[in-house]
Amino acid sequence: MQPFETMRFRHSWRPYQERVLNAIKEHLNDERLHVVAAPGAGKTTLGLEVFRVLEKTTLVLSPTRVIRDQWIERLKDFTGTGDETKLNWVSNSIHDPKVLTSITFQALHAKFAEELNADEDEGVLLEEDDGLKDNEVNSFIKVIEEHKIQILILDEAHHLRAEWWRALEKVCEYFPDIILVSLTATPPYDAQGHEWARYEQLCGPIDEEISVPELVKAGTLCAHQDFIWACNATANEKNQIKEYDDRVSTLCHTLFNSDDFKGVVLSHPWLAPDEIEADIIKEPQIAIALLVFIKAKSLPSNEELMALLDMKDEDIPELGRHWWQILIQTILFSKTTQHSDSDQQFIEQLKKQLRTSELLNKRELSLERSRRMERSLSLSTSKILACVTIHQLEYKHRGESLRQVILTDYIRDEALLSELDTGEINLGAWPIFKGLTSSSTIADQIGLLTGRICVIPTCKLQLLLNHIDSNNVKTESMGSKEQYQKVTAPLNQLTSAFTELLMNGDIKVLVGTRSLLGEGWDAPAINSLILASSVGSFMLTNQMRGRAIRIDPKNRDKISTIWHLVAINAKSYAGWSDYHNLKKRFETFVGLSEKELTIESGFERMQATSIESSYMLNETAPIAGNNRQMLRRYRKLGQISERWNDALTLDETARVIPSVKTNKTPKLRGLLLKHSFIYLFIQVVALLSGVMTSIAYLTPRSSSQLLLVLLAGIAGVLIYKLPKTISIIKTVFLYLPIDGALKQIGKALAEALCQAGYIETSIRQMKVNVTNLQDGTFYLSLSGCTFYESSVFADCLAEILAPIENPRYLILREGEFLGTSRDDYHAVPMKFAAKKERAQIFYNSWQKNVSLSELIYTRTEEGRRRLLKAKMKSFSSIFKDKVKRQDRWQ
Repeated sequence: MQPFETMRFRHSWRPYQERVLNAIKEHLNDERLHVVAAPGAGKTTLGLEVFRVLEKTTLVLSPTRVIRDQWIERLKDFTGTGDETKLNWVSNSIHDPKVLTSITFQALHAKFAEELNADEDEGVLLEEDDGLKDNEVNSFIKVIEEHKIQILILDEAHHLRAEWWRALEKVCEYFPDIILVSLTATPPYDAQGHEWARYEQLCGPIDEEISVPELVKAGTLCAHQDFIWACNATANEKNQIKEYDDRVSTLCHTLFNSDDFKGVVLSHPWLAPDEIEADIIKEPQIAIALLVFIKAKSLPSNEELMALLDMKDEDIPELGRHWWQILIQTILFSKTTQHSDSDQQFIEQLKKQLRTSELLNKRELSLERSRRMERSLSLSTSKILACVTIHQLEYKHRGESLRQVILTDYIRDEALLSELDTGEINLGAWPIFKGLTSSSTIADQIGLLTGRICVIPTCKLQLLLNHIDSNNVKTESMGSKEQYQKVTAPLNQLTSAFTELLMNGDIKVLVGTRSLLGEGWDAPAINSLILASSVGSFMLTNQMRGRAIRIDPKNRDKISTIWHLVAINAKSYAGWSDYHNLKKRFETFVGLSEKELTIESGFERMQATSIESSYMLNETAPIAGNNRQMLRRYRKLGQISERWNDALTLDETARVIPSVKTNKTPKLRGLLLKHSFIYLFIQVVALLSGVMTSIAYLTPRSSSQLLLVLLAGIAGVLIYKLPKTISIIKTVFLYLPIDGALKQIGKALAEALCQAGYIETSIRQMKVNVTNLQDGTFYLSLSGCTFYESSVFADCLAEILAPIENPRYLILREGEFLGTSRDDYHAVPMKFAAKKERAQIFYNSWQKNVSLSELIYTRTEEGRRRLLKAKMKSFSSIFKDKVKRQDRWQ
């Protein structure tokens, strides 16, 4: 039976859903549809509408059984039937595909490998799955062929990793006309370059994005805000960090005073420059590290290498951990340096010493950062007390309306299972549950839900059992007064039962693991979320935050808080690693800024000034100061909804647009304006001099004759220098505004992208936006086009403004006036650099909109020399570590 004629969405589409659906066929010209939709956007419903519109046999692949079943459950919004599982055109088994089949990725193994048990296999996390073997891929292709499957829908496509990419790429190569629909709330924006390229190659470019602010504006998600709670690292953790710092300091001190080490460094071939530009271009930081060491030792400067790098003595930084890391790494594992026997013996001995000191593991040197120390802080047991403190704060403020969830990475119930107390406590669901129940005034309303252990207060046990439809339930008393019950039952039913109790307020707090509750779990009543998790990835952070920001139909005024925990040892260099990782987490999602009424991504929006203050009376000052700052903000919780409304108040077309954030205006603006004003000043002086001379010689007898002489002189000078004068006046007009240079660069890029075919929207419909904030930062974006086109623009612009790396083509602008000269360099974005014809398109647009320049191909000997100079002296280097892609509501 074909369902397409009878299927119809029974509700009204929201504006953001309508926007996506209206563009479906336009986006399918490459047989790919890639939609990013924040949690709560109705991603599954959108997918079902795509199935209905395209009217083709479809296979849906999901990472978990919960999400698999949601596809069939959501059919009720299209069919109006009571039991969607009885529809004869629907299946949840690959053994019996129908017009619409919804399965897990892992179920494909069970189909093609008889020795695997389906239930066991589908329990494997997709990230840990090894993908399909070649024979399984071939069998999958046969199933698609036999059942004439024409659409593959990949739900939560961000879960896919290299092994699955390869398998699905083979399927798509075999069926070039198959339509691939990729749906995700969290694309892997933080993936490495090649990983993102691979993801985009499979799923296609992002066609549409439904953002969190868009959903808050539509009333689908609630107002919310992030808070940071700092913890003082435990004494044991501080001792570990101090020991690590001492080992690093001792090593650096010993090597600095070692003649053998000095000899190895000075024997590096780059200190005798001879046709080494090509090597230095790839890793200039090694050359700088050599110069840093030489300067620190007060050895004679290597003038040849400094000239090659276009550096002066004052440009060379101080010898710190960063440069020690690069220097020692180079000496240990250099492939180009030929060491003498004695030097090689010293290096081997150094490797042994480093391994003994636990500073070297395989080829990973840990001087600047230590994964072990990072893990120790990210899982600091001080975060258990932080959870208790936040819980007490939230309950005091919210009272009976509190619905709190705490998510952790691990269960940590080993001591409970083994009944052995080792004296060590680790951050996990069980220790947090114990900490809460031993101190909370509502200990009888706190539950624990994980894949291995589930605990409910004894007084709530019957309520829980009322929601479990199974005879396979076991209970076991826990606690000195048997005040808790350990419950064993089918996990999906336990999850549903705990959710019902939380929604109804029978329990106020639920502690669980991110693997079980962090994705695909829906409990709209949650208004307080504590992320007691070390995960900093874009995908998992966004998924976990999504648990708390859904609208609650029973509480339309709901305001949610999301708490991020950070452990700090303020006295130590390594003691800030958890804080730095937290800052990276904030790059992955947008939220309400504390600086001003804007919605943007990045840690700066939190305005966490106390924690970064350089005025430390003692080592706990940043921690106490930060927490006081967060408490003051929390007391204004009622204002968050109003602030969201004010920040969202833009025109109807407002949306999250990929932007580029920079902290300074390019000096190109000052250079151009300075030369332009000097030229115009000289022109005026020359004009007045000529006129005054004419007056002196001609001595006009009347005012009318004087006026005639003046006009003739002005006309003569203007005609003589007219073309250049007009050009200079145009430059002043364009660059006089503070954002002029940036806007012209943006215009040049937008025009080039249109001409090269990367952007299909007409240039007349688009606008380059430059926003100048009070703190001196700028945001650049392209509006009036699709999300994908804005994203391409932002990525390319970041390449142009960022420090020079190793581009195929450079843009060089040479300026000289009154004996001073300046060379300004920019990279030609990769999208234009692959072919000379496209590089020429970008160059022509730059010439037209920015300034006269030179296009340099860097893969020749002369080009490499100029590239090396560009890397060291590009004016773009003023943006170093300050040019970044950032999403912003505008």
